Parts: sequence; structure tokens; C-alpha cells
Amino acid sequence: MKKSLFLFSAIALGVLVPQGYPYAYLIRYLIMLILFCSLLDIKVDVKSALNPRLVTIIAMMMAIAGITAWIGNWFSTELALAAFMIAMAPTAAAAPVMTRFLDGRVDYVMASVVVTNSFSAIALPLVLPLLSPNGQTSINLVGLLNTLTVVLLPLGITQLMQYFTPQLVKVIQPVKGAGFYFWMAAIYLATAKATHFIEAESTSPWIVIVEIAGISLLLCALNFGLGRWLGGYDWGQEMGQSLGQKNTLFSIWVCLTFLTPAIALGPMFYVVFQNLYNSYLLARKPQPKVGV
Repeated sequence: MKKSLFLFSAIALGVLVPQGYPYAYLIRYLIMLILFCSLLDIKVDVKSALNPRLVTIIAMMMAIAGITAWIGNWFSTELALAAFMIAMAPTAAAAPVMTRFLDGRVDYVMASVVVTNSFSAIALPLVLPLLSPNGQTSINLVGLLNTLTVVLLPLGITQLMQYFTPQLVKVIQPVKGAGFYFWMAAIYLATAKATHFIEAESTSPWIVIVEIAGISLLLCALNFGLGRWLGGYDWGQEMGQSLGQKNTLFSIWVCLTFLTPAIALGPMFYVVFQNLYNSYLLARKPQPKVGV
């Protein structure tokens, strides 16, 4: 319950005190610290990356993106692209942290982070030129590679440390608990950035903002619910987080750089909804009994 209150507080603080938005660039480094803490004693092997359930996650990303973009286009191009960018967002770098808090299989979710981020980085440059209303024909692959670095650098460092300096890993093991607080800081900055954008920068009519918020909420419920259903009793937690907890920072960067600020509102709203849902998961998690 304590962790849930921290999460709600970080979101509320971002809405009520958005003055921290200029420091949103720090989110990249906070995610790297989160991953470092989470993966310090986790070995990610090739077997996890080849898990057939990851094929299902990617297939669902493409199917949901295509269907929601097609339906959204009945209303407006902005709504269609917002839905597409949310659905195609890869698994969040913080998803393994959440999975650890929920006592799930961190190695599977970490493999989902690596595989889905790589997939989105390859797929988006090929697909977005066909969907973009402004005729964009290319995407800066260097920028997308930088996003992958956020995942691959801490992953590589922790795996090398486990192999070459296992004693050092044991010595710095206490820093793992700091990952949650790095996560809180990242959530505050992301929420503050979204709040500032809506208040000071957005020029879209409020009805468009409401529509984008609605599709974000719908996709959040669909992604988490579908993931849990596909995973069943044994894998529901892991597949729910892999499909539902999105790397929205990746999507926001792509939207602001290559599309329009209004489309970026989709993943910005998703930040709030997915973390509200994660707060609920933390709140309902059974607490260990003391003295039994």
C-alpha cells in the first residue's frame, strides 16, 4: 500500500506542480538507473528472448495498432495516429521493475523490453511515412538507436558485472531498492511534461484532447486486459505488463519529432492511465505476514 501511495503522489505532484517539466530530459537517465537496479542480479538469456509468448506480444501490438488506427481514421487523422503510436509503443523499460514488485518473472519481461523496443525501432521508420499526414518520408535512425541504448547499456553492464565481478554485485546489492524511487522521479517528470504541454503548448480544440484521452484509456484497458487473458493463470501477470506497460517516452519523442504535438497527447495520457492501473495492482497485492 505504501508503494501505491508513492505512485499516486508522484502523479498528483506532476499535475499540481508541473514546474519540473524542463528536467524531463532526465527521464532517459532515470530509466537507465532503474534498469541497472532491477537487473543487478537478473541473468537474461537467449532462451527468454526466444519465448514464443513474445511473438504473441508483437502480433497483438501490430493487430491493435492496425485496427484502432483504421477505426480512429473514421473520426480524424490525429486520433488514428495517436491510437497507432500508443499501440505500437514497446514494453516500458520500467516494466521489469513493476514485475519484480508484483513477484513476476522479471527475465521474461526484460526480454520483452529488448525484443519489442528493437521491433518498434525497425517497424516505425517503415510504416509511419505511409500514415503521416505531413508526408514525412524518413525517421532519424540515430535517435531511435539512442532509445535502444537506454535499454541495452544497463542490460550489458549488469550482465558483464555478473559474469566478471560477481563479488562486486553482492557488495552493491543494497542499491536495488533505490530503483523504485528513481521510478517515482521519472513518473513525476513525465506527468509534469504532459501537464505543461496541455496547459501551455497545445493548440488543439478541447474535444480533440478529450477524444485522444478516451482512446488512450480504452487502449490501456485493452492492452492490460488482453495481455492477462492471453497469459492465463500462469503467465497473465507477465504478459499483461509486457503488452500493457508501454515505453510512452519513446512514443512521445517520435510524435514530437516527426508528427504533431497533438498526436503526442495519446502516449502522454497513457502515462497517467497505465501508472494509475499499476498503483491499483500494488495496492491489491497481498502483503507478507510478519511473525508467521
